Amino acid sequence: MRALSHVAILGSLILLLEPLDIRCQWNTGGGGNQYLSSPTDGVVVGTTTTSPPSALTVYGNQMTPTTGEVFQTITANNVDSYWRMNRGGEMGQIFSLQTDEHFHINAPPGDLRLWTTNIQRARLKRTVTNQTIGTFTSQDISGHFGLGPFSNGSVGDPFSKLHVDGGGANSLGYRPGMRQGLSATEAEDYGYFGLFPDPGSGSVRDAIICWSRKLSGTAAGSRLRFLYTGYHGSGATSSGTDGLELGLFQPDDTGDEGYFGVGNFHGFGITPDERIDVADKTIRLRNFMDPLPGYTTTSYENDALTRAVVVDPDDGRLYWREILCDWEINPIDDVVTAYLSGPLTGCPDETNMVGIGMDEPQAKLDVRKVFDNGFGTEIGIRSHMDPTAATKVAVEAINVEEASENFGLRSAVDGAERNWGLVSLTGAGFQGGSVVAGFFHADGEYITTEPIGVWGMSVNSFPTGGPGWAAWFDGYGYLSLGPWVTSDATLKQNIQPLVGCLDVVGAFAPKSFEFAVQDHPEMNLPEGFQAGIMAQDLQQVLPHLVRQAKRPGMTDSVGNVIAAPIDLLAVNYEGMIPYTIGAINEQQAIIVQLNERIETLEQQVAACCTNSGGDGQRSMSGGTGAIDVKHTDLFIIPNPVADLTQLRYTIAAPGRTRLEIADSQGKRVEVLEEAVREVGSFVYDWNTQDLAPGTYQCILYVNDAFVVKKAVKVGR
Repeated sequence: MRALSHVAILGSLILLLEPLDIRCQWNTGGGGNQYLSSPTDGVVVGTTTTSPPSALTVYGNQMTPTTGEVFQTITANNVDSYWRMNRGGEMGQIFSLQTDEHFHINAPPGDLRLWTTNIQRARLKRTVTNQTIGTFTSQDISGHFGLGPFSNGSVGDPFSKLHVDGGGANSLGYRPGMRQGLSATEAEDYGYFGLFPDPGSGSVRDAIICWSRKLSGTAAGSRLRFLYTGYHGSGATSSGTDGLELGLFQPDDTGDEGYFGVGNFHGFGITPDERIDVADKTIRLRNFMDPLPGYTTTSYENDALTRAVVVDPDDGRLYWREILCDWEINPIDDVVTAYLSGPLTGCPDETNMVGIGMDEPQAKLDVRKVFDNGFGTEIGIRSHMDPTAATKVAVEAINVEEASENFGLRSAVDGAERNWGLVSLTGAGFQGGSVVAGFFHADGEYITTEPIGVWGMSVNSFPTGGPGWAAWFDGYGYLSLGPWVTSDATLKQNIQPLVGCLDVVGAFAPKSFEFAVQDHPEMNLPEGFQAGIMAQDLQQVLPHLVRQAKRPGMTDSVGNVIAAPIDLLAVNYEGMIPYTIGAINEQQAIIVQLNERIETLEQQVAACCTNSGGDGQRSMSGGTGAIDVKHTDLFIIPNPVADLTQLRYTIAAPGRTRLEIADSQGKRVEVLEEAVREVGSFVYDWNTQDLAPGTYQCILYVNDAFVVKKAVKVGR
């Protein structure tokens, strides 16, 4: 028979609301109270027309009024209170112990797991001491709490006391001892923050941050980044989706080393590749040299250290090098370099050079300036002396060791419009003091023949290619032992007697004058009365003693022209001396001839007087050749020649004569006379009206000999 299948329990009242199977009954037998020992339906508290979904269903919503209090158990204060779940054994407990006021949940045989939306969200591990994690066996994961699915075989359970999983597959980054901390896994990445056994002592724990990536192929290792995220949408870098990266740790692809980068490497699209890599800006040490206010510390100065940090300008990397390799501060605080005895590896020693502005110096100190600073005058080396010592030297060159040749100062200057090998600008410092712009002292030390104080040489003058001016002085020149010039016959060729000197000297036109000092103050010309020969006049007589000269222009220290170049004619007065000497010799020969003639005349007069007839008179020979002539010679009177000039000549031996005129190059212009002469004196009247101004040669031929005299025709 069927009875009601459901009961309603109100207080201690059991209501049978529907027909109940006869198997559904309260059993009060000796085995304990049982209800529905073999049920096909459940028990319902409340009213329902459908089969109950569970063994016990309580409809708290049918209470009047509805309080929300659906189910409650009350236990005495002196006993524990348990709700238990069994399936072939006890599976779980919800309980409260009389010894505390806590609410307990216990899963005796397995894990305690939490689900939402039918998805497992968390788990608290039971006692497990033989777990394999990665390549490590027998790992204790008892009591580990995990958030996440832990659905991958590699990461199936929490590795540490707290483990957050997002479907991770990397268990190879795990190390034994990573229990007391937080683990995180997702895809191929793994991270851990917590305590870890100190490698040097198993009883000591270090706080660590660990991260790992399960590498595949050439994939780069993961990074540990430090981010700051500002208010989103503010416009700052930190407000972006990626935030502002302040730094990161980057492992090397080899897995053997790593680097720390400071700055926004992600924003710059770069990766640190040194132990400390600063993306931008620089490093500041606030309490390094001077303590901060209110902070006392030991000074970090150490004069005994000799290594310094240097920067490679190509990539910004820091390196160290010995300070002695560059400039060293010696015990008296002078800065020195390249002086130590060598050889030294990687450091300059006494055999090395010092270059400024160049990388391959060729001298102990080699300076090169290539950049134009726009100062007007660019200076490579400058010495500025401010001491007030009795004697100061701005630059001193000492070169006294034995060698084949020593130079104290050598200058090579070229390439500019005006080139100056050495310039000295010297002023007077005191009233009545001395000023010497250049002083040269050559000491032969009793072992050197002919020491030379100053040696000047000027060659390759334009356009002739000949010598230039080896010395130029605007002012007086004083030579205590006089000037000496080369006149060695072994240095000369085409040596001929200099003739016609008397005529040349007679063509000189000395004049008195004054220099135009006011027009050329920069030339330092002498003032007052002067006497000399005009270069233009001498050029007509002896052109080889007149030279075109150019006085160079001068500029101040910033390049302004203070004296323009001047073209002028210069005269070699020394070259006139041989002509003067020759003129004296020729004049002396004339004097000798005249004296001899006077002597002859005096003898004739005396003889005439002694042998005179009745009237006491005797006629003299008026024909040519009547005089005893001892020399053949030619005289031009006057010279420079006039329109009508006399060519007076003497013949010392009878023979055929010819008198002709040639130009300064020796080319014949005209034959004046040809005759046969006896010994004697003769005169030829020479008309020069049609002769152009210039220098000419008057040549007297007597048999196989000839005499040459120079005649000058001056233009009117």
